[in-house]
Amino acid sequence: MGRNEIGSEFWEIPVKKENNGYFPEHTAWFLSGRCALQSIIADWGGKSVALPSWLCESMIRPFLDAGVNVEFYSAFAPVENLKTDAVLVMDYFGYIRQQELPGYRGTVIRDITHSVFAKNHTDADYYFGSLRKWAGFWTGGFAWTADGRELPAEQGDDRGYALLRQQAMEAKRAYMAGEKEDKDFLQTFAAAEELLEQSGALGAEERDIQLAGVLDIDGMKLRRRGNAACLLRELADIAVFPQLQAEDCPLFVPIRVPEDLRDGLRRELIQQEIYCPVHWPLSADHKIREEDKAIYQQELSLICDQRYTVQDMKRIARVVNEFRKR
Repeated sequence: MGRNEIGSEFWEIPVKKENNGYFPEHTAWFLSGRCALQSIIADWGGKSVALPSWLCESMIRPFLDAGVNVEFYSAFAPVENLKTDAVLVMDYFGYIRQQELPGYRGTVIRDITHSVFAKNHTDADYYFGSLRKWAGFWTGGFAWTADGRELPAEQGDDRGYALLRQQAMEAKRAYMAGEKEDKDFLQTFAAAEELLEQSGALGAEERDIQLAGVLDIDGMKLRRRGNAACLLRELADIAVFPQLQAEDCPLFVPIRVPEDLRDGLRRELIQQEIYCPVHWPLSADHKIREEDKAIYQQELSLICDQRYTVQDMKRIARVVNEFRKR
């Protein structure tokens, strides 16, 4: 008998028979989004970059490792007077709420990990992201340039990274099907991530490149929008993005919970076998203003992906609302 756990790592990829034609022909494929960004930084070759105040450390570290001077701009206020050689921009969680960059003349690098299925952006010099956040890809980092140049992937051995991801996903599938009892796949996923931290801009698995071409984007978007709409009907008052717009394709449904309650809610969800991540941990590399730190301490990302149904969403909302009433 299958299990009713919600969240955590993927183990499958929804596909259809025909090619989706979604990714440009000159797309370069990498182990991860971070690896794709490393290739972009090497191609760009600038000296300074402005990053949004709300982002993962894995997007900061490649610039620092390349000797690039990093500044931050607020993700929650108009962007003004940027003087850096480049700026990194992103939309969050598949909700298109793009900030304007008035008068900016430097290089624009767009992280479309969250928005890749929400909108075809045309404002940047470089685009990159990761499909690992969307479905069961072993690798799945991607990047392309506005002028059609293909970015090079480094040649080298991933030291077993993709194999570990494959093994972990198969073990997760068996666990979810009730064929095994232990969760040793969690350690296997963690071991893979440790290897990824040590990798350069290595290329993706051919299997993932082929599957990206037949990914059922329409079906995935339909399910995610329906699930997110269900959660928002119950939790709009604490949602970071309380309304779905026409182009949105939700990665998660992020909510804001008072700092002193957020971790308690997360533990309550875990007790109910609902595993919701936090985006993101603050690190020593986050040289941001105090007022921009609040989101890190309050945000919780509710699951809404294609593995689950509206009934699963009602289960999540019920646990959150019962916690709020106490």
